Amino acid sequence: MELTIEQLIKIIIGVLVLVVVVGGLGFFFKDYVIDFFRNLPGGDTGKLVLRLI
Repeated sequence: MELTIEQLIKIIIGVLVLVVVVGGLGFFFKDYVIDFFRNLPGGDTGKLVLRLI
């Protein structure tokens, strides 16, 4: 199977779109993620599992 120039361009555009979407989500939700990890109980994995459920 050969990759043509058109297929390579589509793959590159797809990867760039994916990076932009993931980066945008990370930018908007970083405060929530940071708060979640900041409030984790230290050393108790049972509480961590219960909190995730």
